[in-house]
Amino acid sequence: MTLSKQESVYTQFIKIYLSRKDTATTSSKCYDSNNPELNSTAWFAEYIGSFITFLTVVDLQSFGSQQDLQLFTVNPQNLLLLNQYKVDVTIVIYYIQLVYQQDIHFSPLGLPSLGQCFAPGRAFTQLTSQESLTVLGNVNRVCTDLDPQIAAALASNFGKNIDAKVISALGNESTSLSISQIKSLKPSDLVDSLNILSNVIGWRKGQAKAIVLSLLSSGFVQINSSASLLNLGSLISGVPSTVFSSISGSDLVTVSRNPSVLFYILSAPQIVQLTFVIKIIYLNTNSLQIIENVPDNLATEIPGVYLLQFPNDISTVIRLNRKKWKPQQVALFFDIIAANSEIAELGGPNNLSSSVLQGFTCTTVRSLGKRQIKNLIKACRRKGTNKVPLVETQLTCMYNQIKEESDATSFSLYPPDVLLYYDYSLVPRSSCRSYFQELADADFSIFSSALTYRRSALFDNARNCLGITSTSLTEDNVSVLGNMCCILDGSYIQNSHPSILEQLKNCPDLTVGQSTAVITLLTNGNTPYGDPSTWNEQTLKDLGMLTLHLPSSFYQHFDQDTKRNFLKYFLNVFGGVSREQRKQLKKEIRQSIKSDSDQTAECTVGIITQVTISDPTFPFDYNINQFNNCLSVSTVKDNLDGITEKVDEVEYLRIVLQKLQDAENSIIPEDQVQLLGAISRVATVQDILSWTISKIDTLAALMDSSNGGWDPSLAKVIISKYLAVGGNKLGSAELNVIGGPNLCSLDVDVIRTISSQSFREVDSLDISSCTTDKKKEFFRISFEAFSLTTSSVSVFQLIQPYIGK
Repeated sequence: MTLSKQESVYTQFIKIYLSRKDTATTSSKCYDSNNPELNSTAWFAEYIGSFITFLTVVDLQSFGSQQDLQLFTVNPQNLLLLNQYKVDVTIVIYYIQLVYQQDIHFSPLGLPSLGQCFAPGRAFTQLTSQESLTVLGNVNRVCTDLDPQIAAALASNFGKNIDAKVISALGNESTSLSISQIKSLKPSDLVDSLNILSNVIGWRKGQAKAIVLSLLSSGFVQINSSASLLNLGSLISGVPSTVFSSISGSDLVTVSRNPSVLFYILSAPQIVQLTFVIKIIYLNTNSLQIIENVPDNLATEIPGVYLLQFPNDISTVIRLNRKKWKPQQVALFFDIIAANSEIAELGGPNNLSSSVLQGFTCTTVRSLGKRQIKNLIKACRRKGTNKVPLVETQLTCMYNQIKEESDATSFSLYPPDVLLYYDYSLVPRSSCRSYFQELADADFSIFSSALTYRRSALFDNARNCLGITSTSLTEDNVSVLGNMCCILDGSYIQNSHPSILEQLKNCPDLTVGQSTAVITLLTNGNTPYGDPSTWNEQTLKDLGMLTLHLPSSFYQHFDQDTKRNFLKYFLNVFGGVSREQRKQLKKEIRQSIKSDSDQTAECTVGIITQVTISDPTFPFDYNINQFNNCLSVSTVKDNLDGITEKVDEVEYLRIVLQKLQDAENSIIPEDQVQLLGAISRVATVQDILSWTISKIDTLAALMDSSNGGWDPSLAKVIISKYLAVGGNKLGSAELNVIGGPNLCSLDVDVIRTISSQSFREVDSLDISSCTTDKKKEFFRISFEAFSLTTSSVSVFQLIQPYIGK
């Protein structure tokens, strides 16, 4: 029988027959548990057989109740069909879900090969180490994007009996090993497995550090050359920054030209990147040679003092244009960029990178003609991820340069953010609509506190231009206003056309009043998202970034499984959101879950294990009481880096810190301190005094701003503990990782110990929170550090952050 005839038989006979239900029963066709002739659970094998290749999930659901279907799924004859025939993956996924609804303890060994990819992770914890090796061979062969909980379960089954054979079986799933498992590996097994470990993608920092330190302490491996770095591969992110200081600059230049190695360096902590770049710079401090030697994506770590001696020619501009920069760096040489921006070899200012254009200042373009300046401003008109990041001083400068030009009202020629600073009285009435249409892409959060009044003035002018006389904005009004919708109060949002919701997705933040108005608009049912009674997981996905700003009352419309699935989706798709935004989203979702008020001292949700922690949504299923009851001190110690990546809420962080202190008898070792992350921000002075902080990598890890800001009193204790160690000082590397706000926590006498030589290699510091006497000290040090540079303009640019702050 041909394939098409088989499909016809299925659709015209089998499917129709099996979908029929007798009026007297709701059971599946041809099944009756009380009839010996019809009580076989091998239902799929007997009535569908090879035709399973044409089966869909909708068909399957029409063949019987879920209770009947899941009873059939565990029958070995039915399971065999999934191995014998090519079955659609959606059927396999649904089938495996039914298996574990029927029997949560069903062994993965009884599943078809592809089915093992979709079993719940906890099901694999019942396997022996030998069975785990067998399953690993299968899942690594047939599964794509393996569930991390499956990998963690298989890894945990080996306990601390990890050797080269296990590493070989795990392959890229070696990232599922706990730190305690990694530390249990014999150095000889690590060396034997290095060719595998060095190619694993996705190491957590704690894992990579543990492997590298074990290799170094064993004496079997030395990291002192380009060859040794190449051998480490993806483990480079775990190499201590001090190790790079012992490798020659020429070797680092060589190894940085390997794209894979460069990728791993870019994923390493900032202190590693900084040390890497400084070592390369010392090879040859000529500015041209520096930009030749330092990789393009690491140019952001080049201190400004080394960016002052460039020749004024197009070849230099082309080199500079390839690199990634910070605004304060580009400002030091933007005059050269600007002067050569229209030379034929470059192809005009539109070919300048956004990274370079962000250095535009009135000072650096003052020697250019009006036309050339205007063309540079026009080149800054970019959108999306390629948008040129500009601040208020640059934008007002740009407006002053073009305001008297004949095409100043050709709004589509200039960056939308520049239009924010236009003198609206000069906008012709006949052109006001086009002005606001172009302004729609502007960032309305860019105004300084001194100019925030312009936001309301702009909306007043927009209302007048567009004839808006009420709080009910039409679809056309919303389309013209664009990002201006982000500054509207709740009365406009809740009464406007539903398309305003799409505009609000672009807002960096919403006020409580705005969020409440969004809920009001959504719940009236007259939006593309439908009536609340129809909302599901897809609704949350469609709302996208707007879900970051919605309160817990909104999430009460969804059941717990839907919220968990959405959170997993969001963390995967929108992984680039800040930790603070992630924390807020988790907080609102958690508050929407009705928590059992029983304050039992028992763990009722499930002991937290290596497998539990590997769930992307962890600790979603644990309220604060259950989190405390179900998390052991040994689990915290063994999986600290995995926990710190997932836990965000303050109350949970406090529990983790307390259990870590219990595990370590209150004295947390330095390798653990480096992994504290956001947990460090809930520590007290007394807690910090018990930490070991002797290495710059530890100081850098604690000062990482992505984990939140520091209370000045706590920052002072951390820095003081580091400086109390013999040989430690406030050198350039320390100053860069500590940053301006935390340096302001130090006493003036400590700040005075900073040498001008160290300050020369420091990134621009934000000292706005310093007291006046500390600001004066920073100015003195900066003037001494940069007074020997070649021009007064360069001196001014370098010391500007410390003038009159």
